[in-house]
Amino acid sequence: MYNNPGTTKFTFSPDLIARLAEQPNVTAVKMPLPSDGGFAGEMRRLRAVTPERFAIGHSGDWGAKDALLAGAACWYSVVAGLLPEPAALTRAAQQGTAAEAERINQAFAPLWALFREFGSFRVIFAIAEILGFGGITPPRPILPLDQARHKRVEVALQPLLQVTV
Repeated sequence: MYNNPGTTKFTFSPDLIARLAEQPNVTAVKMPLPSDGGFAGEMRRLRAVTPERFAIGHSGDWGAKDALLAGAACWYSVVAGLLPEPAALTRAAQQGTAAEAERINQAFAPLWALFREFGSFRVIFAIAEILGFGGITPPRPILPLDQARHKRVEVALQPLLQVTV
């Protein structure tokens, strides 16, 4: 299930998540970033009411490191499809190597800032173009980034292309 109150204007409560998690074909939830930044508390609350087999993951890329270090099963993000090496942030955090997760997250910091400023969807389309995946543009009514903003994405992308794992 996808708990996406920003888009749907509906929030899955922990009780509803717990009830749905008991259904045999419901195996995971994609959670938004907690409004209070408290990943550890949210993970404890959800773990207390869901089966062990149930995966709790997060979206909200700039919170991925903290979510994973707090015990999230996964990071739901489009970034890994375009930038698999830097997205090794997941492995580092799940292995408990906080310093390595922080190092990789710092390389992402300029990109996270652009995600918050312009929306991850538009920035990812710019990255795909920069990486040579063709002149693709977001579907209307979403507009692509203008040339100046596109250049900012190019600059933010450079440290990520240098990340080694």
